[in-house]
Amino acid sequence: MAPNEGRVVLVTGAAGGVGLAICRQLAQSGAIVIAADLNQELGQAGVQSLRAADLPIEFAVLDVCEEASWAAVIEGVARRHGRLDALVNCAGTVVVKSLEETTLAEWRKVMAVNLESIFLGAKAALPLMRTTAAGTPQGGSIVNMSSISGIVGVPSMAAYGASKGGVRQLTKSMALDFARRGYRIRVNSVHPGLIDTEMAQRLFEGRVRTGVSRNIDEARKSWIDSYPIGRIGSPEDVAATVLFLVSDGSGFMTGSELTVDGGATAQ
Repeated sequence: MAPNEGRVVLVTGAAGGVGLAICRQLAQSGAIVIAADLNQELGQAGVQSLRAADLPIEFAVLDVCEEASWAAVIEGVARRHGRLDALVNCAGTVVVKSLEETTLAEWRKVMAVNLESIFLGAKAALPLMRTTAAGTPQGGSIVNMSSISGIVGVPSMAAYGASKGGVRQLTKSMALDFARRGYRIRVNSVHPGLIDTEMAQRLFEGRVRTGVSRNIDEARKSWIDSYPIGRIGSPEDVAATVLFLVSDGSGFMTGSELTVDGGATAQ
């Protein structure tokens, strides 16, 4: 039997990049995946590509910054499946600017998408997840996407780093609360380094704009050179870590932070 056979997993930020890779690997492991994103066109296209491979996946429109949107999606999951085994909070955004360049509106947007959405998602999903966890061997799992920017400082990413540091600490608080209350729901965070996605391209462009690098190629090379493993990560690298945290193999892990960074934070 596949390791996640019969489990229902909700993944946010699922329209592309890391989120879609997570959906793919979870579905391949037997899970029924609800891929949620605000970008309906891109999200539907991603879901259709996975359905073409006969993978069990469906799409839900979700604005992770809106409490009512979370309530509607969770209600739909409960109505269609009657359970929710895991929640993967992968939605994220980045602003590549120094503190004095960052506007209050940009700061609040990054905090809302990267950090506040995890608070809203956990609140919305908790009743259904608690009921589901009570009847499963290892309980449920919440995986929160942080970053190595939540562990170490990165220039020109004040808002992003602050939000991801918040994810790191929120995860630990949730993990302790849920464990001590007997909810049987594990909560862990994943801290990727630079991953080869559209967001990485924005970081390269930010380096050029701020004068750190002369062009995109130089920005990419300088970042790769800083990683001991000799490359930046792929969405599949992160997805494999999330798959482990959702599966029973991580049954004794809660409040943990896993870095997927090619050795960057080991230096």
